[in-house]
Amino acid sequence: MASESNGTSAEVEPKPYIVRVSKRFIYLSLITSTLLAFTIGRAARIILIEGPRQALLAPHDSSAMFVRPEHSRPLPNPQLIEGKEVPKTLYTAKNFDTAIGASSSSAYLERRVDITTDANTDASSFCNANGDGKQQCSRGIAAEDKVVNAGTEGVEHEHLPAGQHLLIDIKNVDGTFLNSEGRLAEAMVSVVSESKLTLLSYHCHKLIPMGVSCVGVLLESHISFHTWPAEGVITLDLFTCGSGALVPVLPIVERMFAIPIEGGDVDMPLTVWTHKLRGFSTKHSYLGDDLGKFVLEKTSMDFKAKVGSTQTSFQRIDVYDTIDAGLGRDYLSYTKSLTADGSYESLHPELFLPEREVFLDGVLQSTRYGNEPYHEALVHPALFAHPNPKRVGIIGGGEGATLREALKHKTVETVAMIEIDGDMVSFSREHLPDWNTCSDIEGSTEWCGDDPRAVMRYEDGMAWFDDRFSDKKKKKAAKYQEDPFDILIMDALDPQDNVPFADILYTNESFLKTLYNALSDNGILIMQLGESAMVTGPAEAISRNAKRAFVMNAFETIGFKSVHIYEEGNCQFRGPWSFAVAMKGDVTDSLWYRSAAEVDVAIRKRLHKTVSGKPALKNFDGTLMELYQNPPKSFENVYCRAVPVPDSCKYLDGKDKIAISVENRKLYDPIIDRHSSRDGGICDYVSYVMTRKQERYERLPEEVKAMCSN
Repeated sequence: MASESNGTSAEVEPKPYIVRVSKRFIYLSLITSTLLAFTIGRAARIILIEGPRQALLAPHDSSAMFVRPEHSRPLPNPQLIEGKEVPKTLYTAKNFDTAIGASSSSAYLERRVDITTDANTDASSFCNANGDGKQQCSRGIAAEDKVVNAGTEGVEHEHLPAGQHLLIDIKNVDGTFLNSEGRLAEAMVSVVSESKLTLLSYHCHKLIPMGVSCVGVLLESHISFHTWPAEGVITLDLFTCGSGALVPVLPIVERMFAIPIEGGDVDMPLTVWTHKLRGFSTKHSYLGDDLGKFVLEKTSMDFKAKVGSTQTSFQRIDVYDTIDAGLGRDYLSYTKSLTADGSYESLHPELFLPEREVFLDGVLQSTRYGNEPYHEALVHPALFAHPNPKRVGIIGGGEGATLREALKHKTVETVAMIEIDGDMVSFSREHLPDWNTCSDIEGSTEWCGDDPRAVMRYEDGMAWFDDRFSDKKKKKAAKYQEDPFDILIMDALDPQDNVPFADILYTNESFLKTLYNALSDNGILIMQLGESAMVTGPAEAISRNAKRAFVMNAFETIGFKSVHIYEEGNCQFRGPWSFAVAMKGDVTDSLWYRSAAEVDVAIRKRLHKTVSGKPALKNFDGTLMELYQNPPKSFENVYCRAVPVPDSCKYLDGKDKIAISVENRKLYDPIIDRHSSRDGGICDYVSYVMTRKQERYERLPEEVKAMCSN
């Protein structure tokens, strides 16, 4: 047994393997691993993030458009202007962490009120958290507190679902400024404060690699902007639902944000902007008329700037300079015209000036490039149809251009300008000097109103004529005695204007009769009658041209012998403009149909020479006068759409249409006027009246009859 036991090998259990690690080794391993991970991560960041970003920033580091941002500049708090009290508002904010924002900052307006609380009350009692984690705080006042804004003095303001929106783009701005969150915020706060608005809070993000975006919440609505420092560009928008005008804020925005680039020969900041009326307002605003449609709301303009504006006792006046590439001029050509580089533009700068547009109560009244075409068309056709015009009367004409054109005639001895708004005349002298200068007329003066022949009367034109020439109210006192006028020019509101005064001017037959009484035996009344009829338009009497239809019909009732309507397409009113002349005698009607050569001879003989030696007229001549002699086709069309249809329109397809209709024609009949044969000047007219209107032929001057007898 013993030997057996000794011969059998016994199983031996393995002993466990034990590794003993010291604490020192563990600590060293952790430290080494951490350092290794940090080194690898840092290297990866440099290779994958920092390197490309530095490569992106490198071209701009030495540029005037970009300097590294100021990280330590504190953001300003919103300011409350004196006299205003912050209304009760609820502040709600929620921030999102993004990888593109280098920083995010907010500021809000604190309301200072005395609140009685006990020792256990703190600021957190006015804040709470929503279910989504948003923080809501009643700004400085408990929710149940009722406070009346002292600025309203208890009057409830009307809050309409409408407002004004000012959109501004500025380029060539200093890059350092555009990447400074603090400086931009200061500029925004200053704009709001100087604009008398109330900034409740604002929030800004500084972006990577550059750029800043900010939005401010106004009591009136909002202000916001974004910058591109590398390109030197900032876009800004300001929306308010208050009653205050936003366009006057534009100079403030330019002063605060249009910061020039420092050093070197660089371009100055350039601002492009637009203003829009927003929402649904039932109240009329002059900003929604021509001023808004043609200037403020247009986004295609290279340049627009306010020259001046004022509110007189009678009207609002606005003057703007504009450059619209779509109308044939561009900003680049204008800037070249200001240089001395020998270019065509620099040699002819007068051809590249911005268009200057004049608005009365928002309605376009005159333009720089339409100044001569309009006023020459208004004045000269009638004056050259008069054999010897000595006394001229102007109703309105506050710009002074109608006076300027009348003073060009040698025969004119007196021009009485009756303008109710003296402030309009003064404003025009300052801002529209090209309209009212007579410095180029030999023997005249710098300002046309100082010409010895000019008589300036600042009073109601209707009352002035009514006191002197009315059938019923003619006054006998010596100061009301006035000699009749050879020419009367009504240069006032357009008949399409939907205002009470336009109704008085164009639908008051007694006033038109007063003007008839104020004319000499061969006197002529001239009226501008607004935008011409459309070829496809309805009858005038049922359209927005109803006042014009009333005037044309009233001429016959009053007693005028002949009426002519014509249009000029170069007045720069976005459409051709119409004019009418009503003649009290027969001689002037014959002179209306002179040939182009005869008119050109009369121009050379009649008009004063110019100091500069240039032609006295820029647009009107004999050839143009021939175009004025026949009514436009559009007036023929709308005339024949009247109900009942005029007799002359029934014979348009007949061979003898004129012979059949002429005997019973109305005074204003564009059908007969367009289709009568008068192309040869005076003699064709003499032949026409000799065969159709014998009584008119008998009244013609003997020298005219003799000239055409052969």
